[in-house]
Amino acid sequence: MLVALACVVAVLAQPLLASPTSLRLSKRDDQPGLQSSSALVERQVQGIEALLNRTALLSWETGAHLEALVEFHSPSLSPFSSESDWSELTPRDAAFLPPGLLSRVGQIMGNASESGGPQLMQDGSAADPASVGPFVVLANFTLDNDGSELVQGVGRGEIEAAVQRQVDVLLQGTPKTADGAISHRTEDVELWSDFVYMVPPFFAYLGALTQNRTLLQAAYDQCRLYREHLRVSSGDEAGLWRHIDNRFEGGGDMRDDGLWATGNGWAAQGMLRVLASFANQDDDDLQNAFESQARDLGDWVKEIVERTWEMPRRSGLLYNYLNDTSSFADASGSAILASATYRLAYVAREFDGLSSSAPSSSSLSAAERMYRTLITSDGRHLSNPQGVLRPVVDPMSFDLQLDNVRADGSGSVSPEGEAFVLLLESARRDYLANGGDVPDVSADSGADRAGAASSLVGVLAAVAVLLFA
Repeated sequence: MLVALACVVAVLAQPLLASPTSLRLSKRDDQPGLQSSSALVERQVQGIEALLNRTALLSWETGAHLEALVEFHSPSLSPFSSESDWSELTPRDAAFLPPGLLSRVGQIMGNASESGGPQLMQDGSAADPASVGPFVVLANFTLDNDGSELVQGVGRGEIEAAVQRQVDVLLQGTPKTADGAISHRTEDVELWSDFVYMVPPFFAYLGALTQNRTLLQAAYDQCRLYREHLRVSSGDEAGLWRHIDNRFEGGGDMRDDGLWATGNGWAAQGMLRVLASFANQDDDDLQNAFESQARDLGDWVKEIVERTWEMPRRSGLLYNYLNDTSSFADASGSAILASATYRLAYVAREFDGLSSSAPSSSSLSAAERMYRTLITSDGRHLSNPQGVLRPVVDPMSFDLQLDNVRADGSGSVSPEGEAFVLLLESARRDYLANGGDVPDVSADSGADRAGAASSLVGVLAAVAVLLFA
């Protein structure tokens, strides 16, 4: 407890958004957008982005949307960048910002200024508003030093104060478990796997840009604590994460022991972003200080990835609950887990000391099959040109399938699922650009290997009913 308190004091005692010391801006080699190997086409990208602009309104949806924009359009500004000066942002980097990011951050800051609350976006979740934090920080560093405003009355000073409040409320004003895991909720103690995508990447990104070791360590510690509480430790599902744990003093009403596909994807992608913030530092001392933490994170993501592709599938898609064939096939969770597989393969090639974290060839093959299933299945799962992903879990009811999803975009849409498609495209693109190979799955008929047995059992049972009725 004293160590945790000391960490809080160390973070709060220093300005978090001090100006970067370097002004250099090297040539950017990261290739944005679609490449020759892409199955996704430009009209689908335009459709996806139009859907996101219209539907990504809640805090975590906005965070996923903005991350997808950065990775797809502006990879040089992401911690995954092959250019190490991503962490030395200056106003001149504004030229590399993805379209729409500054205007969306301006809306966030305008609303935050009006509400006067401690979170960047008001929410019953303590964690979800932090998902927009990296992009508020990114916008701050790319504003002119004269205080150019994103929206009227909101400039650098207001942004810095808002970011500080968001950090403060997470470290000081949010319920915690006895061992220090920050609750996903504002009013009680609940640990959701979603948290790992929302808070640790914010701490790690801000810590990397400001060389704040206390925040970087906090990012790692929260990943470690959440893994200790949510990871399945034995049996066929060992390594996967349960969705929600509330078995703590002050625990709330929500509990979900299921192995939610999207939740495992949130956890894997969040840890990958923290890992990249550690491993891809221009400061050698800082990079070396977090070398062992980066290796841990790589191993933890690999656990999720490897176990995921041993789970059953239906029509090529993972189930909403990975080990539960009575749940529905879900394109959203399938997309984020395929993305995590390709992103893990990328970081294992890109960063020294992480080669042991590389996914197996069978996992890469499974991720490639999933990519093709989602994007090249004659529009069954991703419509062209509208870019509607389906079937998908309801983002507001994680155990239910989203109703009224229409290929033309006139019905319901999962904003997070749409963002996951761009994250998958970006991760696969970067892996290939960094010398990775696309597995040859053209002759592989095993895309539904794990699910085939259960499907066959169902067919045989139906035949038996007909024969003996």
